[in-house]
Amino acid sequence: MLSRNEEKLNKIRKDIEKFGSVITEAGEAVFEGLKQFDAEEFENARNILKNMETNANAADNDIIASLALFGAEAKDLRELVSYLKITNEMVRIADNMRSFAKNMAFHIADAGYFHIFKEYALQLYKSSFCAVTAAVGMINSDDDGEDAYRKVKVEESKSDDLYAILEKNILSALGRELDFSASHIQMLSTMRKLEKMADRSVAVAKLVLYVKSGGELKLY
Repeated sequence: MLSRNEEKLNKIRKDIEKFGSVITEAGEAVFEGLKQFDAEEFENARNILKNMETNANAADNDIIASLALFGAEAKDLRELVSYLKITNEMVRIADNMRSFAKNMAFHIADAGYFHIFKEYALQLYKSSFCAVTAAVGMINSDDDGEDAYRKVKVEESKSDDLYAILEKNILSALGRELDFSASHIQMLSTMRKLEKMADRSVAVAKLVLYVKSGGELKLY
């Protein structure tokens, strides 16, 4: 029979895994919206994520209660502290994904300029979402997580490069064309959300490695 501490820890683990599943489900809806110019998919993604912060706060309260009420041993203590940070990173990923979905619903309404950015948007989203899925996949994996961590880092680096190219092209066009639309600048701001998602994924991956292997925690 499990102790109350073990039961609480198992519940927290399942909650963290569920948050990853919710983000993945929403991310797949966003990708469909991008491919098909479908605003309903973006709205679907936002609905999937709407309770993310509330549920994460509930999980944080469970973590804090476990820290306060149970004498967690070193490994469990490391895991609980990491989960407290992971929920924060996941909420930030969800916030960026939700903002991206909201903004894209407006951008695709003006296909006259969005088609210029569609391929950039798809490639940047693929890299960022791959980083997200690899990071959340580490949570319930039984291996040491090193391979998945390297994948997260590769995809995050790709997203940085793709965003830099997009930014350079937009700013270059802005300097050449006096009537350059403000919509293009807004698009750049929207794409920035994807770069931030990838950055947060690296933080999640580092925290999961810390749970699995211990050592010194370095997020920055």
